Amino acid sequence: MATVRITEIFNEFFLCTILIFKYTLSTADGFEVALINYGATIQSIRQPDKQNKVTEITLGYDTLQEYIDDTYFFGCTVGRVTNRIKNGRFELDGTTYELSKNDGTKKHYLHGSFNKRVWDSSTENDDTVVFKYRSPHGEDGFPGEVDVIVKYVLTSDHRLTLDFHATTKKPTPINMTNHVYFNLAGHSNGSILDHQLIVPASKFLPADEEFITTGEIRSVENTSYDFQTLTRISDRINVSVDGYAMMFIIDGEGKRPFGKLVHEPSGRAITVESTQKGLQFYTGDFLDGSKGHDGVAYKKHGALCLETQNFNDSVNNQPLFPSIILRPGEEYHEQTTFHFHLE
Repeated sequence: MATVRITEIFNEFFLCTILIFKYTLSTADGFEVALINYGATIQSIRQPDKQNKVTEITLGYDTLQEYIDDTYFFGCTVGRVTNRIKNGRFELDGTTYELSKNDGTKKHYLHGSFNKRVWDSSTENDDTVVFKYRSPHGEDGFPGEVDVIVKYVLTSDHRLTLDFHATTKKPTPINMTNHVYFNLAGHSNGSILDHQLIVPASKFLPADEEFITTGEIRSVENTSYDFQTLTRISDRINVSVDGYAMMFIIDGEGKRPFGKLVHEPSGRAITVESTQKGLQFYTGDFLDGSKGHDGVAYKKHGALCLETQNFNDSVNNQPLFPSIILRPGEEYHEQTTFHFHLE
């Protein structure tokens, strides 16, 4: 069974009477997940390899100020809507809403501001940390007051489940995920090009040069996006693409396999299951050498993201894409499990 311990950290906030807590979930064999209530963030994951050497396998920071200044969304909960919304604008029930335009081009909405909020936090049993946040009407331009709950549950066999809930006072888009960056060789051990990936997706969403989906749905067959069999990332990247920032469509309903990431030299692997519609695959193309844990410089392709979520820019591609509109009386509930294991 996993256990949890709580430590107050980042005491530059103590003078403001706001406490930032660090929660560490751990198992008897040395696997650890550290969480902070700033952004409901995965601050650290430490996993043993096949030689039982425990290593940090995610990108992140050691101080609160670095998370305040962060532009990469390391390990945080993103919302209300993850990914991009074209031109920072959408229409809902006859009303047009203008959103924050905060992507690199300053033309489109990206991810929202849940990552910059202090969430209420608590523990549940010995294996669960619960984060709660009330998003006010108008935050980032979205309508309606929204209550959000994110639960992190760790089991003794290294399964980390992320459980997302939301309710709203007015109709509003909701599409949350966690933006954790993985490098199974260790966060300080260079690129992820030697990792292998399998994703059970026969289709993907094409995007333009600004990473906005075109509204099309295409087959992965005979493209660089075909990861239906276990494929080394270096066999594809820098051959037909310079990097990935794209969405796979995962067929089926309910909680189901979303893929597996493998690093043969260490023996570490992650198997992903989710209730979501798609998987955003990102290979850290915009990492520029900025420093993270232990002062390590995180460079291009230094980590990757496997973000389970609904379709990118769904609000502007109706009715082709699945709706992400939550209405009063309904509950948003999505769940993702990362199983960390050895192969």
